[in-house]
Amino acid sequence: MPNTSLHPNILFHFTNKQALFGILSSNFRVSYARENIRGPKEKKEFGVPMVSFCDLKLSELENFINEEGYGKYGIGVTKSCANRNNLNPVMYINKHCSITDDLINGIDGIFRHLDNLDNHDDIDNLSANYNNIINLYRYIKNYEGDLKRRGKPIIKNYRFADDREWRYVPDINTTGIKAFVPISEMDTSEKKRLLNASVQHLTLHFTPEDIKYLIIKDEDEIVELMDHLEKVKNKYDLDTRRRLSSRILTIEQIQNDI
Repeated sequence: MPNTSLHPNILFHFTNKQALFGILSSNFRVSYARENIRGPKEKKEFGVPMVSFCDLKLSELENFINEEGYGKYGIGVTKSCANRNNLNPVMYINKHCSITDDLINGIDGIFRHLDNLDNHDDIDNLSANYNNIINLYRYIKNYEGDLKRRGKPIIKNYRFADDREWRYVPDINTTGIKAFVPISEMDTSEKKRLLNASVQHLTLHFTPEDIKYLIIKDEDEIVELMDHLEKVKNKYDLDTRRRLSSRILTIEQIQNDI
């Protein structure tokens, strides 16, 4: 039976060419992303370790791929892969709604209460509940806001909900990593580099069978991509490379033919 849902059975991740080749060699790598949650009165800026995807059909990618966006190179993987790896859709909230202020104030209030406790049992119990709420916080994004990308102009009133984002976020109890950091810990390139180095061992695994599409900028790069897959001999055998060669799309094809 054909899929009649508005949502596809594939999630796409977009990046640059070097990062795409790295993903094909050694899986997705977790990195810290800056998040900015705003309400009518309150705002919260923080960093979260994650890998992001978009839940879009091929016919919708033309509007997603642009010079100000997320990259001209992409990989599409199955939602079965997403389910195995505990990915979840982002929950979008309206910056004009008071519930957003309530969320920000509630989390800040729990944190202040933690600081005032002396009883270790109370601290442990409250810390566990705090972590549960923080974990929810890591999957929240404004429905609409300013899109800021390094070295690119700010896009005002960008509708983030159009991305239909899914996230892989490491378990909040993962030892040795910061599940949630204030923006002051990643407000320079060097600070962010050090943060990302602290999670470089965390990867999101997929199999060659999980790959449904590979997206590159133009046809001149097809041979380069296939040569790269051949070099990763322990992962992509000849039959797999033949299958993937038929799943390569270029930006021009997406913009003109789909």
